[in-house]
Amino acid sequence: MRKLFYLAMILLSFLGGSMAFAAPNLQVTEPTFNFGEVFQGDKVLHVFEFVNQGDEPLLVDRVTSSCGCTAVLVSEKNLAPGSKGEIQANFDSSRFNGSVSKTIYLYTNDPVRPVMQLHILGKVLQSVAVEPTQVNFGQVKTEKTVTSTVVLRNLGGKPLTLGVPHTTAAELKIKLPQTAFAAGDAVTLELQLTPKPGQMRFSAYVLVPVKGVPKNELRIPVYATISGE
Repeated sequence: MRKLFYLAMILLSFLGGSMAFAAPNLQVTEPTFNFGEVFQGDKVLHVFEFVNQGDEPLLVDRVTSSCGCTAVLVSEKNLAPGSKGEIQANFDSSRFNGSVSKTIYLYTNDPVRPVMQLHILGKVLQSVAVEPTQVNFGQVKTEKTVTSTVVLRNLGGKPLTLGVPHTTAAELKIKLPQTAFAAGDAVTLELQLTPKPGQMRFSAYVLVPVKGVPKNELRIPVYATISGE
């Protein structure tokens, strides 16, 4: 009888352990996607694939993402053991510059990893480079005209056209001899500042519309310290 009792306990323990390990198991083929380099305004599309390697159905609760990236489940929410699923991710680079890292969160009933993180990495390049990014005339005498230049360089892969530039101060004038420039070319803005009497400091912006790009207005800060006669 004692042997039968121990045999029954061992059998129950084995069955209980088997039942305890019966669960869904989420596995992602490539949890990180690096899109390399894109120009500002380009859109990146990628599909993440995952599979249920467990022995119970995998239930997808929801999919969320960090700012700048949208993610949508394009497969079934209920995946049988061995079944595959897909998440389509879209990244809009219009509001970004430089290195970016976005995260997608996949919530499931996997008891080990209920939240799986997927990552989109890359670098967003500017369509137009501004050199220098701001202009400081330094110390300028009242009613004396001083000049400076700003170079706008087309870093994109297509020709660009500039709109009519304007400033936020009447004392600051702009000359733009050329409004269209091909990929890789540059145009030069000439700035002329003539401070009014009574000013001690000058601060304004040069605003340059750019046609055909998402971030369609360049803002160039301009500064100066004003001295008397």
